[in-house]
Amino acid sequence: MLSKYSFMGLFRRVRPLLSTSSDNTKRRILLLSSLRLGSGNAATASRIAYELQTSTKFIVDCISVDTPHTESDTLSTSIYRYSAVLALHAYRAGHILTSIYKDNEQNNLPPLILIFAGTDLHSCESKWISTLEYIIPRASGLVCFNYEWKKYVETIYKDYIKCKIIVIPQSVLLSPFIFEQLPILINKKIIIWIGEIRPVKDPIFAIEFLSYLNNNDYHLVLVGYDSDQILSEYIRSSYSQLNLTLIGGQSQSFVHTLMKTSFAYINTSINEGMCLAMLEAMTLGIPILARRNTGNTSIVKHRKTGFLFDTPNEAAQYLIELDNSIELRNELIRQAEKYVKKYHNITNETKAYRNLLINLIK
Repeated sequence: MLSKYSFMGLFRRVRPLLSTSSDNTKRRILLLSSLRLGSGNAATASRIAYELQTSTKFIVDCISVDTPHTESDTLSTSIYRYSAVLALHAYRAGHILTSIYKDNEQNNLPPLILIFAGTDLHSCESKWISTLEYIIPRASGLVCFNYEWKKYVETIYKDYIKCKIIVIPQSVLLSPFIFEQLPILINKKIIIWIGEIRPVKDPIFAIEFLSYLNNNDYHLVLVGYDSDQILSEYIRSSYSQLNLTLIGGQSQSFVHTLMKTSFAYINTSINEGMCLAMLEAMTLGIPILARRNTGNTSIVKHRKTGFLFDTPNEAAQYLIELDNSIELRNELIRQAEKYVKKYHNITNETKAYRNLLINLIK
């Protein structure tokens, strides 16, 4: 999720800096990523670009891997003006670069930093493997969001890694609140689910979770852009459940405001790289219910910073327990806020990327 400004709002702020800066001492960085509205990669890319550009002596050009501008023949001529390349999502960004980063030309190219984002780890398709095995050895830097995924990469690609893997956790920045635009759900405790509507996020699990809650005081709100039309239509057919609302993709100000007014946040993903929406909910003081997977267990410590579950019924039982104990709820919130402040600080994230870039450029 985007974490400080709306996506277009952020790039309206960044683009003038890219085109008008007269400071020749600034290094120009290329950041390749999916910039699809509502995607986690777009949120991460926009935050990294904005913070690097405003806090350090870098100029960052963000280019979407989803547009024709990233065709290899276009990049092959423009890439030489960059001091370094950040490729967010080792496959989606990496495959654009396979025809450019060739062994006989590598010395003349800017250093490449691959950032493992999520599906390039936990949902890697078989057709992606050859691209990853080609591009990983050509990277000068590798980044994972947590040590669990670092260990995974070291194991799976041990024969291809030629550089150090650095762990740089995601950070959190929040948008301004806009309470006047929220839907009115009188006398309901909102359980908020956030993510693109696609199989790996498993929104059907969230609907099954709702079926175990006999108390009509709860209302499940699904927030996210449609990435799988069939799945979205199936969810809409579930509207017969009065306690379920699908509101589609929304601005980050809207999402963060809805979070702030929610009773709890639930994540039902089959797997995660590092869920930014969960970190945002923790920052806002919203109790966490998270499905047990590699990405989620790196953030949530069971009964300390949230609840971890394996089944819809188990999730429902934890929600009821949370509702019945204000002391437990307050302690989970306190510990979660403390955790995020310590380990997901924007200053630390920016410093880590800055130092990585400076060392490789030198």
